[in-house]
Amino acid sequence: MGSIEPKKPFEKIIIAGAGPAGLLLALLLSQHNIPSIVLESWDRLDERLRATQYGIPATRVFRKAGLLDDFRAASITSFPSICWRRVSDHQRLTGIDLSVVKDDPDRMTILPLNEIIKIIYRHCIEKGNGLVEIKFNHKVVGAAQDANSAWVDVEAGAEGEVKEQKRYTADYVVGCDGATSTVRKTLFGRDWPGQTFDFRLLVQNVWYDGFEKHGWDGGNYMVDPDYWGLIAKRGKGGLWRVTYGDKLTGLSDEEYLIRRNTAFKKLLPGHPGPGQYKITQTDQFRIHNRCVEKMKVGRILLAADAAHVCNPFGGYGCMTGVLDAGGLADCLIGLYEGKADESILDLYADIRREKFMKFVDMRSMKNMNRIMNTDPDTVLETDPFLQLLKGLEGDDVATKAFLLKHSSIEYDFTQHYRQT
Repeated sequence: MGSIEPKKPFEKIIIAGAGPAGLLLALLLSQHNIPSIVLESWDRLDERLRATQYGIPATRVFRKAGLLDDFRAASITSFPSICWRRVSDHQRLTGIDLSVVKDDPDRMTILPLNEIIKIIYRHCIEKGNGLVEIKFNHKVVGAAQDANSAWVDVEAGAEGEVKEQKRYTADYVVGCDGATSTVRKTLFGRDWPGQTFDFRLLVQNVWYDGFEKHGWDGGNYMVDPDYWGLIAKRGKGGLWRVTYGDKLTGLSDEEYLIRRNTAFKKLLPGHPGPGQYKITQTDQFRIHNRCVEKMKVGRILLAADAAHVCNPFGGYGCMTGVLDAGGLADCLIGLYEGKADESILDLYADIRREKFMKFVDMRSMKNMNRIMNTDPDTVLETDPFLQLLKGLEGDDVATKAFLLKHSSIEYDFTQHYRQT
């Protein structure tokens, strides 16, 4: 008689949300023969203008998931430097030369998030070993658990249709359902410690030849007390992303858009009028810095924006979500394959939350305050980070070491696997 396959510690995972974290988690699990079902309330993948650059910690996870080559093929070929500029006169204050790591496999990844999501989705379908089931028009409306399982209640059906009430049950539920997470609200109600900022963030795709004509860097942080943000090259053929904050509060979406011509005239090189550039897509956002008290309650776990959110300056939001997904995948794989016990999931929750609270929250706030709440005329003399970058200028070896150093927001959970 053949040997009996030992029973696995769990059989299936439910993932709420088909965003980057949810799909990445499902893909990583499938590579270790762990099935999952991904439930998405929308009828399609998210197309909004959000993250566009992902630091080296996220790139390492993308490479591990087998995604990086496809990301590179779809992205712009070069992104030579990031700099900080005064809005008043567009003076370049300092910057960092990214070309020193242009041949390093772990260099920064630059690709709009909606394109990232499409590629991860395709990998789930084509390379997920048939273990990733993705259901659109499946809105999670509640989550619960007992000692042996966890489940979600779902309203299934397209908009305008009569919704079908369904329940899906698995060993664990992972909330990757974004900043308005139903899974998080099921656990904690409206209690989500942190802050929401009063101003509005406007994000748009822009075609304007003035960036190239005026020799602007690939990424430009704009320092100003009224209109501040990030202007960066984001696509092939001259596509740029203009993201800026408008400090005026209490306006309607339309009123913020009316003010955009004034903002663009200040922010863009050459001070163009509205007839000199083409805007192809616009989204508006409120900004938050928040984090839950716990990222695991029993058999229900949270990851990425469902657990914590931060302002986008510095690229910490999506990057931290990617690290959550990669870390949680390692923990679930270790448990599934008998290399760790269930306590590794508690480690995931405690350590990933600590990384956000100790590093991400603080650094993202410093990044935002640097461009919106400092004197543009003296920031180079008063800001320690910009002084550090100024000291690196012209030193390729030191710049490369700075860019490739291990980040304090990373964590390798496989170190907690049992020694074999």
